[in-house]
Amino acid sequence: MKKLFLPLTAAFACFILAACAVVDYEGESLPALSSDTPVKFYLASDLEKMPGVRVLGTAEYTARPTLTSKDIRAILQDAARDEGANGIRIISMEKIADGEARKDQINNTGAPQWTVSDNSDTSLTNMKNTINGADTRDRQKTIYKTFVRAEFLSVPETLLRVEDRP
Repeated sequence: MKKLFLPLTAAFACFILAACAVVDYEGESLPALSSDTPVKFYLASDLEKMPGVRVLGTAEYTARPTLTSKDIRAILQDAARDEGANGIRIISMEKIADGEARKDQINNTGAPQWTVSDNSDTSLTNMKNTINGADTRDRQKTIYKTFVRAEFLSVPETLLRVEDRP
């Protein structure tokens, strides 16, 4: 049972991320790929050397401030599989202001990983200031969401490296 816990947890987390993600796509759709088919990210310089790569369409996605780049990549890969694409080229990524938060709110996003390394009076004072919001230095920080524009690609099987083939 312990061996299944981590893969099941990871699959559930991906499912939750994908369920909440709405990727706007315009273009040609091919039959959906299986969930274990790799979807690779390409640079424009890579694609110049690869004849036969076809752009299927353009996708746009606005990620919440709490998502990491790894989360964003996974969401784009899932959306590409749904459209039958086995490659992605990021056209642009922009940070868009999404409001403001106190420094303690931003720092608390990783709360389950907190470690207590100092129990001195200085640490206790800093903790009280954070809890009470009494620290006047840098009280508000802008938080950003990420807007991503990408192309979904159809890369011919002959151009995929051996380790990338399903």
